[in-house]
Amino acid sequence: MEAIRSLNNHEVRRRQIWTDDGVRLDVRYLGHERAPCVLLAHGFGQTQFAWAETARHLAAGGWQAISYDARGHGNSDRAPSGRYIFEQFVEDFRRVCSSLPHPPLLIGASMGGLTALLAHSEKPIAELRALVLVDIAPRWDEKGVEAMLAFMRQHPRGFETLEEARESVRNFLPHRRSAATTEGLKRNLRQASDGRWYWHWDPAMLALAEKSRNLQSRLKSAARKLKKPTLLISGGKSELISEEHVEEFLKLAPHAEHVSLADSGHMVAGDVNDRFLHAAMPFLKRHTGEGEPK
Repeated sequence: MEAIRSLNNHEVRRRQIWTDDGVRLDVRYLGHERAPCVLLAHGFGQTQFAWAETARHLAAGGWQAISYDARGHGNSDRAPSGRYIFEQFVEDFRRVCSSLPHPPLLIGASMGGLTALLAHSEKPIAELRALVLVDIAPRWDEKGVEAMLAFMRQHPRGFETLEEARESVRNFLPHRRSAATTEGLKRNLRQASDGRWYWHWDPAMLALAEKSRNLQSRLKSAARKLKKPTLLISGGKSELISEEHVEEFLKLAPHAEHVSLADSGHMVAGDVNDRFLHAAMPFLKRHTGEGEPK
């Protein structure tokens, strides 16, 4: 494990984990190594840097925040074959969980939440303490997914400048005043040898996302089997999850708790991170294991 820098008086450590099919996953740790673990799983097309502020607050609160780039995203490897299967993401999640020093709590946004839900419910991860699912449910609005994919299909030849990329994000997320800062863009884009900027995810994954609806029956079954403490945090202005989808999930998993953040869209932690933390922290504290984080 390699120490790479200090962040808010906490050392960020980095590790590479290899999957059975030879994909290298980039994992980062923030907080004391002996602290209770919170595993942060990002959404489709994001990177682990979507959790940067959340990780800082978790570390300051006494947890060890652990994030990773899913295959095909960020600094993790792309699929050698160019093909992506959702089961690969599920097994990758299991691999990361099994590598952790302590049983984790899970915070999973969108794809990250779905991955955790399937991984735990279809083949229970006994050590997983609790789940915080962020704006995701077994069913979702197909129009919202299509709008997201339409945005991701834009600019296949990348961007000439960071400002061009910033304008694209602002048009897609007009409610995010601070969307697409220069520093944030550099974390989510890569500059190729031609000087152009490209998103830090594999375009080949879009074929998988277009078939995501096929997962919905499996996800309903997984929600019925879910027994671990669960908190669903939804965005009141979410483009993907409506009150109907939330109510359906709560009927499938009646023990689950729910908090709606009125001013947030689908990117909950990015939209209203302070309120997201205010909703998540008490739940994490209750289910850390030995009580309050140390």
